[in-house]
Amino acid sequence: MPILSRASVGAWLGLIGLTLATGARAETAELPARLIALDTEEGERLLVESRSRRDYFPLSEHFVAQKSQSLCGTASAVMVLNSLPIPAPEVPEWAPYRSFTQDNFFNDQARALGVARGGLTLEQLRQLIETHPAQARITFASDVSLEEFRRTMIADLADASGFVIVNFLRSALDEDPKGPIEASLAGHYSPLAAYHEGTDRFLLLDVARYKYPPAWIEASELYGAMTATDLDSGKSRGFLQVRAAGGAAPAPIPSHSRLLPIAAAIAALFFGSGALVGSLWTRRRMRRSRATG
Repeated sequence: MPILSRASVGAWLGLIGLTLATGARAETAELPARLIALDTEEGERLLVESRSRRDYFPLSEHFVAQKSQSLCGTASAVMVLNSLPIPAPEVPEWAPYRSFTQDNFFNDQARALGVARGGLTLEQLRQLIETHPAQARITFASDVSLEEFRRTMIADLADASGFVIVNFLRSALDEDPKGPIEASLAGHYSPLAAYHEGTDRFLLLDVARYKYPPAWIEASELYGAMTATDLDSGKSRGFLQVRAAGGAAPAPIPSHSRLLPIAAAIAALFFGSGALVGSLWTRRRMRRSRATG
């Protein structure tokens, strides 16, 4: 029986974690035949064989499904921000732990921008991301070739310091919706997590988990889906490369409990008192021994 390498074992563990985090498949849409679902034997093999998958593990750890059908950009940004070494906002119900959520993503600065919570252009999503300690760079697919896109994505996926969010047209991948009007409007955001060299496929962690599973997509198909025009901006779709902002403070380590110092003091008092009582008792026995000796 072959022995798996440490990287292979890590890939399997990450796959298990993503499966548990996203839940079992319910009444989802049928994945187009030319895409390869991650939770298939072939999809798992591609992940294990991938040499550009540094982004997969942190993203799968922080995977979230979009809360509504218009929050794909928000959910993608939350996954990426939680994967970066930057301080996150407070979440009262999780105190003392902090996290980016699809609610606190829209902070006071975001509201000042007047950006709606619904569908976002690449520029709007960039502005929202940069209201947090992060920086985002936009590349429109119309400005790069397929080769440049592939090369840029591979380098980013092999670098754990940054993450990629792609914006593409669903119908160009033969995904729903396919209606005469919706087909040209239904853009979608999701993070990329890995690249498989042998098949020239990228792994997309689709944040519409209620609809499609994470899937491997051929580079040429994904690129083609990004060259479609976003009717809101009048520009092509594309991708965002997100990193921690320069000078951003590292994420703080939460204090697990305010009771810990008190517990430590009580423990010290208990053991100190025990030691004192033990010492007095020993001396008393020694005096009695001398008196009877």
